[in-house]
Amino acid sequence: MDRGGDLVHFLGIDAGTTGVTVGVYDADGNLVAKSYSEFETYYPQPGWVEQDAEHWWNSIIDACRQAVKIAKASDSIAAIAVANQRETIVPVGRDGEPVSRAIVWQDRRCREEVELIKERIGEERVAKITGLKPDPYFSLPKILWWMRNRPEVIEKSWKLMLVHDYIVYRLTGEVVTDYSNASRTMLLDLNSRKWCDEIAAEFNLDLSLMPDLVNSGEVVGEIRGNVAEKLGISSNPVVVAGGGDQQCSALAQGVVEEGSVKSTTGTGTFMVAPVEKVRGHGDIIYSAHVLPGINVGEVSIFTTGSLLSWVKKAFYHGEGYDVINEEAEKSGVGARGVFILPFFSGAGCPHWNPEAKGVIFGLTLAHNRGDIARAVMEAVAFEVRSNIEVMENKGISIEELRLDGGAANSRLWNQIFADVTGRKCLVSSDVEATARGAAILAASGSDSFNGIDDALTTFLPDFTEVMPSEDGMGKYEEIYSKYVQIRDAYLKG
Repeated sequence: MDRGGDLVHFLGIDAGTTGVTVGVYDADGNLVAKSYSEFETYYPQPGWVEQDAEHWWNSIIDACRQAVKIAKASDSIAAIAVANQRETIVPVGRDGEPVSRAIVWQDRRCREEVELIKERIGEERVAKITGLKPDPYFSLPKILWWMRNRPEVIEKSWKLMLVHDYIVYRLTGEVVTDYSNASRTMLLDLNSRKWCDEIAAEFNLDLSLMPDLVNSGEVVGEIRGNVAEKLGISSNPVVVAGGGDQQCSALAQGVVEEGSVKSTTGTGTFMVAPVEKVRGHGDIIYSAHVLPGINVGEVSIFTTGSLLSWVKKAFYHGEGYDVINEEAEKSGVGARGVFILPFFSGAGCPHWNPEAKGVIFGLTLAHNRGDIARAVMEAVAFEVRSNIEVMENKGISIEELRLDGGAANSRLWNQIFADVTGRKCLVSSDVEATARGAAILAASGSDSFNGIDDALTTFLPDFTEVMPSEDGMGKYEEIYSKYVQIRDAYLKG
């Protein structure tokens, strides 16, 4: 359709685990400006991870004002959408104020609640209804923890909001969630696309606490006037329902049909592969895509990019990632015999072991920090390969990997992914794919585009192709086999 007429821009908000990234895009899908604002995370007890929802909002204001100012787009923002860290949930009172801090997806306090879910409903039934596997990762165990340990929190709550829902509420006053986010709560029936009465009734959970369900790309409402001013916006943009960060990232990568998979490595590594039908349950999980009626097979590896950040903090004081990459490359294939099991926050897909711990194996006095950095990169690639094997065993076709997230800035890490998996990797020219995905949804709900497919055609970025090398593939076969032996022996022990 005609993109002519008045100049318009679209705001994509990525409310991630450690901060907010805001991108301003023009009607041709070009990134005009972006800004980032970090917020604090609290660790009050071992295994507990919390955030203050007000801090999310303050970071939204800071990042939006800066990005809009850089883009000189105050009077031309036509639509806004939010992508977000998923599963994280905050209880909100009738006054619109948080009743307590949000429990973050990384939080592992809910192990007893997970066992309760297994006992009362059963893993197979949970998977059949929701596509998920009982784990502290998801929202329902967090809600049950409040119900069992701090019942006053639920008693004072008007709504239980995911990150997307809270931000949209602050923008518009409307309380909605989209299906991609709802499908990560363990309360959505993935087949009927409705909140599940059966699961809620089992735990006496009032479903009126949950937001209304809408499609991603659906217009929620107009931004409130005083809010627009705080964000540095003088136009009257619509707010469009966004989606979970991983589904939005997949959208921005063009991962919309079976055959391709996107792998985002930021705090963790998250793989999303569209599926024509759900193929069994257990090892991998299934969620709703931001595209209506489409499901995705998902893999979640909890500590990956955050593990390299830990290495940087522990061994590279004041030095940048360029030094880490240089020393990791010098270490060479196999990290000179160092192996890392990247289970520093439990083991995700396909192991699902919340008790697992991180391990550095094979260290000697001859090793150095570059070997440890290299071993981290290889461990993440090994886990990605293991999950690809699980997907393929279920009949899910994986022809190529599309890489994004902070790790995609590393040429070395991209090559390791290609060599370990033996697959062509496509690296997006815009590694901040999550904000782009949100902007696509924003654009799709505006008058400038005729739905998501139309917006995606314009916003799809360019890709750089990384092919596996014969030498690297050959060397990694033996190393991967040894890694699997070490990992499986540890997890079984």
